[in-house]
Amino acid sequence: MKKNIIALLILVSLTLLLLRLMFGDILRNPNSYLFSREGDAIKSYYNFSWYLRYDSGIRHDGINYPYGDHIQYMNSHPLYIQFVKFIDRHIIPVAELGAGVLNLTMIFSLLLAAPFLFLIMRKFSLPPWYAVIMSLAILFLSPQLNRIGGHFEMVYAFFIPLYWYLLLRWDEEGRSWLWGTLLIVTALVGGFTSAYYVAFFFVFSLAYLLVQFWLNRKNIHSYYRKGLYLLVIAVLPILMVKGFVILTDWVDDRPDNPWGFFIFHANIWSIFLPFYSSLKELIGGTINMDFEWEGKAFVGLPATLLVLSVGFFLIRSLFIWKKPDYRIFFPNRRLNAWLISAILVLLFSMCIPFKWGLHFLADIIPSLKQFRCLGRFSWIFYYVFTVYSASFFYIVFRRFKKNGMNLLGSLLIFLVIGFWTIDAWTNVKISTGSIFNNNDVLIRGDDEYLEKFRQAGVNPEQFQAIFFLPFSNTSGDKLLHPRGHNAFIEAMKCSYHTGLPLIQSFSPRLSLKHALSGIQLIADTSIYKLRIDDMNDQPVLLLVTKEELIGQEPRLKELAKIFYEDDKLCLASLPVKAFNKAYSSWVDYGRSIADSLPGEGQVYTNHEGVYYDGFDMNPSSRAFSGGGALYKKEGQVEIYNGELYDLQTEGPVELSFWLYVDHRTASMPEAELHLWDGQERHLKRIKLETREVHNVYNHWVRIRHIVTPDPDLRYQLIVKGKFITLDELLIRPEKSEVIVHRDKKFDLFNNFALSK
Repeated sequence: MKKNIIALLILVSLTLLLLRLMFGDILRNPNSYLFSREGDAIKSYYNFSWYLRYDSGIRHDGINYPYGDHIQYMNSHPLYIQFVKFIDRHIIPVAELGAGVLNLTMIFSLLLAAPFLFLIMRKFSLPPWYAVIMSLAILFLSPQLNRIGGHFEMVYAFFIPLYWYLLLRWDEEGRSWLWGTLLIVTALVGGFTSAYYVAFFFVFSLAYLLVQFWLNRKNIHSYYRKGLYLLVIAVLPILMVKGFVILTDWVDDRPDNPWGFFIFHANIWSIFLPFYSSLKELIGGTINMDFEWEGKAFVGLPATLLVLSVGFFLIRSLFIWKKPDYRIFFPNRRLNAWLISAILVLLFSMCIPFKWGLHFLADIIPSLKQFRCLGRFSWIFYYVFTVYSASFFYIVFRRFKKNGMNLLGSLLIFLVIGFWTIDAWTNVKISTGSIFNNNDVLIRGDDEYLEKFRQAGVNPEQFQAIFFLPFSNTSGDKLLHPRGHNAFIEAMKCSYHTGLPLIQSFSPRLSLKHALSGIQLIADTSIYKLRIDDMNDQPVLLLVTKEELIGQEPRLKELAKIFYEDDKLCLASLPVKAFNKAYSSWVDYGRSIADSLPGEGQVYTNHEGVYYDGFDMNPSSRAFSGGGALYKKEGQVEIYNGELYDLQTEGPVELSFWLYVDHRTASMPEAELHLWDGQERHLKRIKLETREVHNVYNHWVRIRHIVTPDPDLRYQLIVKGKFITLDELLIRPEKSEVIVHRDKKFDLFNNFALSK
């Protein structure tokens, strides 16, 4: 015990020294730095800082105005931030130091990880001196350190070692209520930091349970009680976290099929090759050695060489027809069950067996797909396998010494420690090389924006929220609008210092209805903006950076009254009614010409060259209008194939249709226009934009493309993907007027609904 305490003190001192070397300037002035100014990082800083300064409870009102969002979905450390708010209210004011608090939390979370790594290695009989060195190497090689540039809640490297250590103590002491309770509490704290942690612990515990059932298969009756207890420990936290969110969430349409489950996973190269590898450069052209960054969990060169040795041993045994004795590679029997469990988790992180044509398994358990970054589960394997490798090399070192080969043993352990140290330091340099960014966004006492208001004689309180241009917003993974990054940063800065919330949102799990209504705010004047009905009569603060504006963005700027402008941006007062300005006039005009246009049946137009298909021959309860819509679960549908010149002898033609935003798949279907000549030769493929679109009506988006017809070409319009639902195909000369009568209360005017 005394040796452990002394070694722990040395370990903590060394860890503090290394953290001081790595983060010295940040430790002195934690609120003066941002680890990154990119999207995920700046969003996390803002969400945490805004809530700390202005909010309380489970609702974050800094984004998605006027609805806000649940704090669990905001990367805001929902449990931890309550602790920080308690400190702010009762101990020391820190409400204006959100960025600094977050920076220090990430840094000192690394300090917490080292002791648990040490205790784990001591549990497997590694000597204190060796456990200290290897704890440092494993900690600073950790893939979690690489998250310091953006995914802040993923930096907390102590969670997995802590949980594993508690699980070790629980396992060796039987059904101990103390260790069982600590396991559940740890999983809950992790789950209310990020749902990934409670999922990590669930999968790890379940994998270990399966291994134990197999090892005790001949005496299962003696193990089932302990196994049942472990199952409760694994399941209870994830049910409690999920249950709390369900009970407190006020929306019921969050995306349940995020993109990435079958993409962001680990593979053999992401585990056993460093991110920057000369081997990859040498043979990468022959062997596909690419891997997703989310799957990166490099275990270090010594551990990789150990795996190669096992592989060589296996191949050699096949050639000499001798049954191999693998026991030499598993000298520490107490580690074997954990190693097998970690391998099972690694397979899960590699999307196995789901990617082997068994996609339907993920549909059976929909909650699985919420964890889009399966590669992160490989972190469990990282910690277990590095401990296993450290144990293996130490036992080999001891055997060399026992057999009188002291020099060879010393050389081995020196090389092992040396290469692991090099790998760890390389990881530190890569992870921290670009984190020293000046905090000019969420800085305490910065009155830059307040000064702009003072110069203009305008009170920020006269506005209800901030809307920024160029427009940027997310809708899960369905509709993406990546423009406006600079405007987003400026808007967050303005929001933080004025207390005004943002109308736009960057939450990946935002309510689909809210996301679509946000995008709809810059739709054409022929679409009514429903979100305005839930806002008050105060004007909106329009923040516009000096970048190109497109679509309806210039019009909104023109409707606003600018009260401040410099070479970087302008601030303006935008009447909330401006979003729907001209909509009523458009409706009145459409209805006024409805009876004057010639036609018969459903279609009335001032031009004969019009093609329309309402797909009424395909009955559907999900039609845009009428009783039919074209639907295909998966594959490709052709919605037009013919000449366009016959419709219009000169001038451009507009092709438009409505595409349903279906929550059952991550992305939107793709639309393509193919051009063929008279000899049936394919000339060109034009991809229509189906994601960065603004014309939203209910759960539908209007897809539009302008083409000037060629008399010698045939045009084929196809849509492909999953869960395709489309309706109201209209091809018309761009200058024509077309009214389609669908029913008594629903008409289409140029393929827009004459209805809210």
